[in-house]
Amino acid sequence: MRLDKEYMGTVTLSPDRDVVAGEFSTWTITFTAGEYGIDDGGTMVIAWKSVSDWDSPQFDEPDMPGYTTVSTTGNCRVSARYNKFVRSFGNSILIDVNGGYIKKGDQIRIVLGDTSKGSLGMRAQSFCEREHEFRVFLDPCGTARYEEMPERLRVRIVPSWHHEIQAIVPGTVTVGEPFDIYIRALDEFGNPTGRYSGSVKLRSSLRSEGIPGCVEFPEGTDGVICVPGCRIMEEGFWNLSIRDDERGYFACSNASRSAASPSSLKLFWGDMHGQTRETVGTGLLDDYYSFARDKAHVDFTGWQGNDFEVSDETWLDIRKHTRKYNEEGRFLVYLGYEWSGTTPQGGDHNVYFLDDNAEFYPSSNWTATTVDNANNANPITELYDKLQGRKDVLLIPHIGGRYGNLDYFNPEFSSVIEIHSHHGTFEWFAFDAMKRRMKVGFIAASDDHTCRPGLSYPLSGHGRSASGAFDVANGFTGVFAPELTKKAIWDAIKARHCYASTFDRIYLETGIGELFMGDEGTVSGNPVLKIKAAGNYPIESYEVYDWDKLVHKAECLEKDRKRIRIRWSGVVYRGRGKSAKWDGMIYVRDGKIASAEKYAFDRIDQGIVIKSDKYVKFTSSTSGDYDGMILEIEASDDTVIGFSSKVGAAEASYEKIMNEGFSKEMGGLNLRLEMAPAFAAVEEDEYPERSRLDASVDLPEEKGEHAYWVKVLQSNGNAAWSSPIFVKQ
Repeated sequence: MRLDKEYMGTVTLSPDRDVVAGEFSTWTITFTAGEYGIDDGGTMVIAWKSVSDWDSPQFDEPDMPGYTTVSTTGNCRVSARYNKFVRSFGNSILIDVNGGYIKKGDQIRIVLGDTSKGSLGMRAQSFCEREHEFRVFLDPCGTARYEEMPERLRVRIVPSWHHEIQAIVPGTVTVGEPFDIYIRALDEFGNPTGRYSGSVKLRSSLRSEGIPGCVEFPEGTDGVICVPGCRIMEEGFWNLSIRDDERGYFACSNASRSAASPSSLKLFWGDMHGQTRETVGTGLLDDYYSFARDKAHVDFTGWQGNDFEVSDETWLDIRKHTRKYNEEGRFLVYLGYEWSGTTPQGGDHNVYFLDDNAEFYPSSNWTATTVDNANNANPITELYDKLQGRKDVLLIPHIGGRYGNLDYFNPEFSSVIEIHSHHGTFEWFAFDAMKRRMKVGFIAASDDHTCRPGLSYPLSGHGRSASGAFDVANGFTGVFAPELTKKAIWDAIKARHCYASTFDRIYLETGIGELFMGDEGTVSGNPVLKIKAAGNYPIESYEVYDWDKLVHKAECLEKDRKRIRIRWSGVVYRGRGKSAKWDGMIYVRDGKIASAEKYAFDRIDQGIVIKSDKYVKFTSSTSGDYDGMILEIEASDDTVIGFSSKVGAAEASYEKIMNEGFSKEMGGLNLRLEMAPAFAAVEEDEYPERSRLDASVDLPEEKGEHAYWVKVLQSNGNAAWSSPIFVKQ
């Protein structure tokens, strides 16, 4: 076929300007037919990336967002519908031509976000992208065979206005030694934005030098500034509080530990898991690595594209960029990919190489036809055979679209499993491993597809393909290692001297006698578990497990007898579509709701819809994480609190909730509803003081093998999970 403009035609997009993340606007795509035209029964497709939360186009409600219209100058009828298309451009509009044909010079005009009948327009995707593409495909003969037009429509998506400020500090520092602090401004979707300037007040919770009382955040940045030469002058945990009084912004940095002398183990933060446009994600490799280093400010990262989309050329490019961005002592990049076999063949495993590796071994080359079939390794036992005896390879089972199948677990290559990512929180995966008595540690990451490794915010539910797939913010792997080198971080992960934290980078350290987090050893007498933790929100509770059994739980905050916290959590099942849709209401009988506030909601498009003194209507989804409400209720002993949602319903008396608490299993994999007195509110200035935990837990003297691990929960719903200490008594 002749696939040039003369025969295929041309396509344009207007207006030709930058798109602000999340804006409502109107865009018009105009197709002008070439020699082929489009025959009666032929079609055209406009496709964009699967990972996008652009408003899904709709064609039936002219006064609602996303309303899209299609018209033509040709002597025919055109109609349109939303349609799935080929990975990784899985979103599309399919346009049918009937009752005539499109000839050369005729036009088809597609208006995305047509406002002529009352619609607000179409909402753009929430994350930034240097080159967001709309690709146009033609089937002029009605054969169901599509060819791409020679032109691709591209727009740049830029950050919106500032919405919050944040501060990032190192995981550990040495008393008197200088380090850098990073302050960033984010829009409401979590994109670092240069559309902010102002005076930011700084205050350390420990005595410091070199930390100014106020810094000016200048105009024209990329959303991040560095404050160099900072020193902490005493031992202990500390946070940095930052405040913009003019706008009412307040934030508390991640917690850091200051030691009197250089510690043998320092805490480093990493997000080793994400993809770019080379596979199903978005963004350029240079943008991906520079974002992790310069905006997320993680210490180490990796790239994990789905293997069946990785061509030989892509692998060469990944190797080149790994070498380009890796800088020992400053920022580490690990070479790898995601082995993406189907669940019965082994499920998702991230494959990492300590050093460069010329070969990679995909589960298949389903869409990457340039890969030598001889390198395919499927099922995952074939991958184990190809890697046998190698000490420079690490495999990490994780949960994404597929889940790592623990039936294939191989301790020769796997020392840890991933229990939190942009996809959700998967405590059930940790419990599955513990029930099987697997000696594994726990890590977290992002599995970012939006070119924001280490700073991945949830996507909205506006786009059909993205809705629910990236339901929570990313997590981090905290690693205790002697230095920031690839070998030191590698050895620490292999030794399980690491743990999983959700978005807040919670400091967590555990030990039993001489055994450190992740270690194996023998203990005589009653073991005592030492726990040190520090966050940026008050720590409300912690739990200690022996394998899959809860052996100790303690609450760290006072209860507020005037307020109730109702929260829900869990997933529907292990595979795709795991998110639970909880949309519903909380209501009271024989009482009054005086106030209601959200608890632990991740997505900005979810929360309270309607609030009255009798009920609160909400939208919510969970992917293993918590969502909830904190209610102040005017009540008597006869007051009943009700919960009704798409997942399930329950009622409990106010008296029972306040005196005993109430919980109900809601089916699914671990769907659960809880009602209990809320914890007392803590003033912002008290966050550093109330976010500390220094505990000793006496464990029973029981013969046998044990795996002791800890979950620490903050008052905002964020958590951290230590890798187990494996003890033989």
